[in-house]
Order: sequence, then structure tokens, then C-alpha cells
Amino acid sequence: MPRALILFLFLSLPVAAAEAPDAAADLLAKERPRVVAADFVQTRKLSELDMDIRITGTMVSELDGRLRWQVDAPVRSVTVIDRKKLTHYDGETKNLAVIRQETFPWLKALRDSLDDWLSGDRKRLERRFLLTVPRPGVLRLAPRDETQKKLYRSVEIELAENGRFISKIRIFENGGNMLEIAFRNVRHDPVLPPDTWMMPPR
Repeated sequence: MPRALILFLFLSLPVAAAEAPDAAADLLAKERPRVVAADFVQTRKLSELDMDIRITGTMVSELDGRLRWQVDAPVRSVTVIDRKKLTHYDGETKNLAVIRQETFPWLKALRDSLDDWLSGDRKRLERRFLLTVPRPGVLRLAPRDETQKKLYRSVEIELAENGRFISKIRIFENGGNMLEIAFRNVRHDPVLPPDTWMMPPR
């Protein structure tokens, strides 16, 4: 199972800031791309071991569609999530695994959460989350749904200076660990290679 993706579902960070809907609205994107692509650097800070684990890769996300999450280093893997299943390719073993949503309902929660975060749609976000602005340029999302609360308490999204792109997502886990995903070379509605969604990948 791709641990980087599962970690999106286990988020926690106490919500201390006051609700600030107007400030949150100012941070949200004015345009809503159908596809977002980016390079990423993911750093997982393990407090109990005083060490960091770093991976790099690329992602492509269709709004309300598919997600492609490719890890390039230290070991290559590719995961594609659609509305029915998760398909994971292990570059080391060359194995292809398929997990269907009816078997693991958390897949829908994962995909819905990512869609919400990347949508930039205030009304959509407010249906599922309490929005606060703990500091300039940072939007904090705390889930309203009780089922979602069991999976995580909040996530922080840091926006680039022009407000159009997500530059970082920070996830603070129970036990003091932290996962940070920094995005670079963010593209809205790029022309994708024809084999983008092919599994196993080339």
C-alpha cells in the first residue's frame, strides 16, 4: 500500500485560530482548473527518531476525476486513484496491485478530500470543513463530518504569493510526527502525455 497516500487520511492538528471566513475567501483561487500537475518533495519528520524521510516525485489531479501520484526517489512507484479503485505499481518488484472502493471505503474519502483541497471552491470547502487563517497565506481546514474527524482533525494549505497555486500541504500527525508536501512547477490544465493514466506505467 502506498504509505504517502494513506497518510493523507491520518491528519491531526489542533484548531486554535478563530474562524475567519472573509480572510479565507481572499486566499482561495479565483480560477478553478480542471487538471493540476506538479512536482513534489515530501518530507516526513519522525519526532521519536529525530530524523526525516524524504521522497520526490510528480502528481496529476483531475478535479472530480483521477489522481496520479508518482514517487521517483528513493524507490519508484506509481499510484492511480479513480472513482472505483486504487491501482498501485511497485517499481522495484514490478508488481501491480488493485484495491476496489467497495472493499476499502476510505478510498472515496481520500479522493474527495484531495478534490476539495485542490478545488479552491469556498462553498465546496465550507460544506466539509471549518476554514480558518492561522497566519497570512495559510488556510487551515478542520473537518465537520464525524467520520472524517476520526481520520484527521485538520490540514494546513500554504498558498504561493500570487494566491493561484498551493505551495505546501502540512500534515501534523498524532504522536508529534509531521508530513510536509512542497509543490514545485505547478501547472494548471496542462497538456498531458497520452500514457499519463496507463497502468502499469511505461
